[in-house]
Amino acid sequence: MGAPLSLLLHDLLGRIRAGGAAERAPPSRPSRRPPGKLAWFHLSRARDLPALAALTEALSEQMPGLGFLVTTDGPRPEEGLPDSCLHEVLPPDRLAPAREFLSFWSPDVLAWISARLAPAILHETARAGIPRVLLDTGAAFELSRRWPYPPLLVRRTLRGFDAILSGDEATSLALIAAGARRERVQTIGVLEREVQPLPCNQAEWDAMTELLATRPVWLAAGIVPAELGPVIRAHRQVLRRAHRLLLIIVPARIADSDSIAGALAVAGVSFARRSRGEDPGRDTPVYLADTEDELGLWYRLSPVSFIGRTLSECDDNPDPLQAAVLGSVVVHGPWVTAHRVAFRRLARAGASREVKNAADLAGAIDALLAPDRAAVMAHAAWQISSAGAEAIVRAADALAGRLGPARSGGS
Repeated sequence: MGAPLSLLLHDLLGRIRAGGAAERAPPSRPSRRPPGKLAWFHLSRARDLPALAALTEALSEQMPGLGFLVTTDGPRPEEGLPDSCLHEVLPPDRLAPAREFLSFWSPDVLAWISARLAPAILHETARAGIPRVLLDTGAAFELSRRWPYPPLLVRRTLRGFDAILSGDEATSLALIAAGARRERVQTIGVLEREVQPLPCNQAEWDAMTELLATRPVWLAAGIVPAELGPVIRAHRQVLRRAHRLLLIIVPARIADSDSIAGALAVAGVSFARRSRGEDPGRDTPVYLADTEDELGLWYRLSPVSFIGRTLSECDDNPDPLQAAVLGSVVVHGPWVTAHRVAFRRLARAGASREVKNAADLAGAIDALLAPDRAAVMAHAAWQISSAGAEAIVRAADALAGRLGPARSGGS
């Protein structure tokens, strides 16, 4: 197939930016292509390495002896890349380097695990007759709205994929709107290792379940002292309607426990403190759960969880999928830097609520104390957090089905 004008212009601009530098094979490349079938994976985010490892494991079980080539946008990852994978930096997105790369490696299938498109490379892959599958690890929706290419070039590139396996319906619709062939897009869930539930001591769970009985509960998970004020104001507001409501507070750091306890005392809030062996009484409004490694217990006990370090600007915050996989509805503030993709996946599925202040937080907690509403959102969140394993299997099946007969030797 001939290169379209938009792609030729893209290639010309790339050559101009390169300044006429000579193309050289990467120094890490072996002297020859390994024999046998070769699956090529491209990924652009280090956080997707666990999904890559799970996918190569699943494919190896189906097709023993299958070789794997991984390309990234930069140097070989220092850790996380399976030992079975060869590695090379993705060549420049121009026609000549792409042809040289494909001539040497001659892969049998491409799994594009990246929301960043490379029109020239993908065009040459299609011209070589190599099956191409786009796999979504959660970022495709966000990046589909800001590809730095003309719309016609994006459309032609997306239409070249033999299959697009997206993480959710919103992503599928966004990719179709950008030009992907509707009949080639399937919604299978985000490609990722299944979220492992945080551990929980069964005896402690039994004891707390009996102690709390029918009391309504919500959790403030991993909060910093700056968030205590809004959390307490929200709790007091909801208490006007739900008089027996219990708030469980888990500090972001155990070292913050004394500061939080002191602030609760100054505010005149009655509370029990777990690190001192205290249990919440029948009318205790707040329980300070300031012990290590018990977050899994509190997620299991709380149908609604506010994820801390999201109402104040912080560099990290708890993974919301850890709450979701244990059936706790996620409420969070606007600062979600550490797990932005996971928070936005939950939001697109209607499985979380974003709040901006104490009044918003009170409204969200009050609304979600209704069991029927919380149950619908919790189920949607659970589906997102537990769909990764099935998506891995379906992606492996899609790739295995497109691999041709075994090769007898290298190129």
